Amino acid sequence: MGHYHYHETKLLYHIISDYFSVYPSFHWICVGIVTALLLGLLFVDQSLLRRFPTYGYMSVLLLLIALLDILTQIIPLLTVYLIVLGYVQFRTRDENPHIVTASYAVTYLIINVLTCWHQLMVLELVSQSLLFVWMGWLSDQVRRSYFEVRKFKEKNCHLVDKIQEAQKRLHEYNDEIEEYYRRDTLTGLYNFGAFQEQVTRSLARCGMNQSYHVICLDLTDFLQVNMQKGIDAGNQILIQIARQLKKNLPPSAKVARYDGDQFAVGVMGDYAVFRRCLEIIEKVMADLKEERKLVSYCLGTASYPREVSCGAELIRLAEQRLMIEQRRLRHQQEERRRHLEKLSAVGQLAAGLAHEIRNPLTSIRGFVQISASESEAVKKWESIILPEIDRINDLLKQFLNLSETRPARFTRFNLDQLMNDVLSLLQPKSFLMGHELIAHPPPSPVDIEADAEQIKQVLINLIQNGLESLEEKGKVEVRWKEFRDRVNIRVQDNGSGIKPEHLTRIFDPFFTTKGEGTGMGLSVCHRIITEHGGQIYAVSQPGRGTTFNIHLPVCQSLKELPVSEKKVPQLHADSPEKPPKSTVSLHPD
Repeated sequence: MGHYHYHETKLLYHIISDYFSVYPSFHWICVGIVTALLLGLLFVDQSLLRRFPTYGYMSVLLLLIALLDILTQIIPLLTVYLIVLGYVQFRTRDENPHIVTASYAVTYLIINVLTCWHQLMVLELVSQSLLFVWMGWLSDQVRRSYFEVRKFKEKNCHLVDKIQEAQKRLHEYNDEIEEYYRRDTLTGLYNFGAFQEQVTRSLARCGMNQSYHVICLDLTDFLQVNMQKGIDAGNQILIQIARQLKKNLPPSAKVARYDGDQFAVGVMGDYAVFRRCLEIIEKVMADLKEERKLVSYCLGTASYPREVSCGAELIRLAEQRLMIEQRRLRHQQEERRRHLEKLSAVGQLAAGLAHEIRNPLTSIRGFVQISASESEAVKKWESIILPEIDRINDLLKQFLNLSETRPARFTRFNLDQLMNDVLSLLQPKSFLMGHELIAHPPPSPVDIEADAEQIKQVLINLIQNGLESLEEKGKVEVRWKEFRDRVNIRVQDNGSGIKPEHLTRIFDPFFTTKGEGTGMGLSVCHRIITEHGGQIYAVSQPGRGTTFNIHLPVCQSLKELPVSEKKVPQLHADSPEKPPKSTVSLHPD
């Protein structure tokens, strides 16, 4: 302020200059402290600034500037006043900027008047006042513009957030809609298209030494369940299967449902993982009960990369194998139906003939006995005629057994004890024929729910057939073992075997390969095993012997489960997993 060359009178500055001339260091210390406080308050944090009253903050700043103005003339204080005024108004958001502007202007002018006076002082005061007014107006405009822009920016940010949220929700809705079309509405599993996508993605992630397996499952008699129990009952079965598959299969497995009653499972892993999944599916189906009945099923499987090179081929191969299995089962059921019709017709015919023949045969026997007591000529033939009549009676009994439909009386008993009774009964016959009858009991006891007398009849028939088929010093071996919910019985001989062309007819009534006998025994055995919900089949190699395999449910509540769909374990450690081609297998529905 002391830069004019015309005459001026110094007042306040003269007093202060004389005072601090004695202590110059103290003067500059005071200037430094005030400057530091001013700068500190100017750049104080905004969060800390909110704790102080607005006018209190402005007053402290104004006081510090005034002290700095009084203490020194070196700094151009007018510029400092204007800069601090603009900065304070911009930062404090004061709605009454005129008060602040007036306060700063009046303070500056008063100090300026008290400091020095000259001839142009009035003009200078007016111009300086106009500078303060202009700075106050400019800072207010800048502040308003800044906060308007900031408000629009915040509004835009809010709108952008809303738009982003709306887009996110739109994407979620699109994903939900897409997922809805990818899922089966009843079970929540993947549909066929989504399953194909999942398999393709999984194959893309497969490593060089990794495998991927697809298992297709079809409920073979589901239509009958819908017709007999209703659609709601059928839907509950489908939901239960889906829930149990998702619960028990590995988390990485992909499960799908399509074509109503078909399911598909895709899983990555080695052969052990594949076998584990098959076992889980078998267990889920075994646990599925509907009024003591199970829904029967069949499976088709395929593996990548051992059998195919892409996902579409993998699913197609599994479905082709499933269709082959379905055709096999249909053919099997048709064969069984024809077999039962044949048995029924033959049984009815046999029953009619038996009744027609037994009545006159009883009369003949009586007349022979009476005539033998009266005539010596007849008596010498009595010992020949009566045994022949008894033999005819035995044949008639076998015919009647074929036509009998007596329901089985199921009880729970120990199969080991029944086997011991049968073997004890036939051991003498085996010894007299010069053959060996060998039993291989299981390591742990086996209990089964069945008709003990009927099972005993089947075992006696099969073992006798085996003994009669042997040549010199042959042997018949009997094995039995429990596996999960099934009991497997095997009767094996090392006789001459059965020719392949005869093997498919051995369960037909009246068919026999022996020179004697009625050919009724195996038909009766097949009927008994079928009524128990089991399976009987023969494996024979001419010149090496014949093996009869029986698979029975441990509990009759499980008898509807088709054994043909399960991997039944072999009772020999070195036996092949699959029977040879010369195999006849008749299954229940």
